[in-house]
Amino acid sequence: MTKPNPVIKTIVWLWDGLQIGRIANALAGDRNDQRAVLAFRYFSWKKLFNVLRIEVQLRLGRRKIWGKPFEWEIDTTNICQLKCPLCHTGLGTIHRDQGTMHFDTYTKTIDQIKDYCVWLSLYSWGEPFLNRRIHEFVAYAHQKKIATIISTNLNKPLTEEMAEDIIKSGLDVMIVSLDGVTQEVYEQYRVGGILQRVLDNVNLLVKKKRELGYSTPHMEWQFIVMRQNEHEMVEAKQLAADMGVDSVIFKNVDFPHGMDDKEEAQRWLPKEHPEFLREQTFSKPYREDGLRCWRLWRSAVVNWDGGLAPCCYLTDKSEDFGDVNANSIEEIWNGEDYTTARGLFQERYAPQKHVGCMSCSVYTGSKAARKRGPVDLEPAAAPLPLVIKPADGPTSNGTSKRNDDQTSDSLPDPEKIQEHVGD
Repeated sequence: MTKPNPVIKTIVWLWDGLQIGRIANALAGDRNDQRAVLAFRYFSWKKLFNVLRIEVQLRLGRRKIWGKPFEWEIDTTNICQLKCPLCHTGLGTIHRDQGTMHFDTYTKTIDQIKDYCVWLSLYSWGEPFLNRRIHEFVAYAHQKKIATIISTNLNKPLTEEMAEDIIKSGLDVMIVSLDGVTQEVYEQYRVGGILQRVLDNVNLLVKKKRELGYSTPHMEWQFIVMRQNEHEMVEAKQLAADMGVDSVIFKNVDFPHGMDDKEEAQRWLPKEHPEFLREQTFSKPYREDGLRCWRLWRSAVVNWDGGLAPCCYLTDKSEDFGDVNANSIEEIWNGEDYTTARGLFQERYAPQKHVGCMSCSVYTGSKAARKRGPVDLEPAAAPLPLVIKPADGPTSNGTSKRNDDQTSDSLPDPEKIQEHVGD
């Protein structure tokens, strides 16, 4: 009888005994198995040891942490050509300049997280393909042995060259946001989107993968189940199979941070599929065992301008916990904003400054918040007006453009954005 490999035995023991599968599920929802595959694809003992020590400190609720966040989001651009009505970008409610990340800012960040990052999501509030160098961003992370994931509305017309570039970059997962199989249904949420264009792009990517002999990226059709599209779920699943898409994920509606309009929610919530309804409509799925927000221990978000926040719900520049252009990630990770936010989940902790987490339902619904009561602290200065970064010279808030990766001084119509950024 063949003796089991001790390394494999150790990994299996850690995965089961220390509930790493539950961690993946908490981070990725229905994508638990997919994220587990990615974790093993780029496995290192250093990454595993970091995950374990973070998990211990999360359960202890420590404010200052030994270790680094292991799930990252980097938004390489916050520009989007669609106007989705439950998205802060579509609603125009984000107080942050629009632009595309400087490649040096990106590489500086990647070099600091490469030994600890288990999954890297290269998207947040913008459309990744409107960054014409997105394949270079992916390739750099891939070279550093980091799993990469992109979520896209795929409404930018792709050429064969662009399709080949993204496939050859080493991208692991491409999530295609596609909430319907007819234009009439699809455009009710993906306002300004063209269904046939998305389907053509998917077909091109699947075809190119086969021609090039690549198994990646894993092509995932993501279908947000809503009132107007729930009758098309079965047809979507069949169409995905016919097109050669690798998987289909049906998911709940997420409402914008701070929204509590029940009437508006009813416009979108499904009627025939209660399994896609949350017990609390506007709650955020980030509470660890009902005690604290795991985002503050496990993950971080870097916006296109270098602003770092604990999660994507803190959208405004004034809510950033730091800036990777000015400070190291280690300094920000255990800086005053992070330690204050983690302390909010300790019943006896008295915060000394306002942080954006104080308005989040994960905190306000916690036992610590109920015991503490209202916190009488002033937020940061009012957010700056939204502007588009010009090609040259300062913006209205006095900051300067750093390179030609950023956008022009006015935002064109959706079709023109696609043509301008893609050239």
